[in-house]
Amino acid sequence: MNDLLEAYHRIDRTDTCVLSSIFRNMWDFEYVPLHAIIRDCAFKEDRLELILKKLSSMGIVENKYDEYLGTRFTFKGLSVFSLKRLVMKGIISKMGNILGEGKESVVFNALNDRNEELAVKFHRVGYPSFKKVREKRNYGTLHITVLTVRSAKREYSALKRLYGYVSVPEPIFFDGNAVVSRLIDARELYRVRLKNPEEVLEMIIDEVRKMYHRGVIHGDLSQFNILANQEGIWIIDFPQYADVWSPHSDEILKRDVSNIIDYFDRSYGVKKDLNEVLNYVRGRA
Repeated sequence: MNDLLEAYHRIDRTDTCVLSSIFRNMWDFEYVPLHAIIRDCAFKEDRLELILKKLSSMGIVENKYDEYLGTRFTFKGLSVFSLKRLVMKGIISKMGNILGEGKESVVFNALNDRNEELAVKFHRVGYPSFKKVREKRNYGTLHITVLTVRSAKREYSALKRLYGYVSVPEPIFFDGNAVVSRLIDARELYRVRLKNPEEVLEMIIDEVRKMYHRGVIHGDLSQFNILANQEGIWIIDFPQYADVWSPHSDEILKRDVSNIIDYFDRSYGVKKDLNEVLNYVRGRA
């Protein structure tokens, strides 16, 4: 991802038309056929093939020569396209460094025109190891570019639903596979040695309760997606969230709470009764 900005600056208006067409048509085709792009951009076929070869050499698209010539985004390409749209819409004006990188996302810091600090998270569901990920989640038959955009949209929707009620980053905008939020100057819980672990655990449980009463269960809560500093804690990473009325919601909530309780027990010797915490979260304590 270090070359994302380099690729961004190499994309011209002609390339952008092709990428926009791929994005527009990827909901209907795993590999978007040439005729769909020709219809949208009014290019001749030989010229379009040259553009796709260029974009492929940059790692922006993956071309497939089978029954027909088709193309689709790589993770890098979808991220570059999403970045283009964010800049065009005035959401961000400068990109910074990578803040964090996991199997399913890369996070950069950024600035807007008012020099306010933002975080830009590019989702990449399935690109590193789609088969492994697919075994764990019911994605159906949708292809990975659509899944990645839906993952980003889902996280943004959760943040919009929770912000102002729960301690989560302020959502700013969503486009393509990118979610933009206000940057929080804090570190993941597992990177911090807490001086007041009992108090922090209570704070986390209270936030889980607030989420629950907003109808949301995180779905993957752990020490890796809770940020902490001297001012407090923030919960992040919501693409796997579940509604409280969805099937298996009790099982998902129990797993989330168990993860946190077990972490504080292992790391600090702070113990909590699981059933008591679950009753409190559900409002029955």
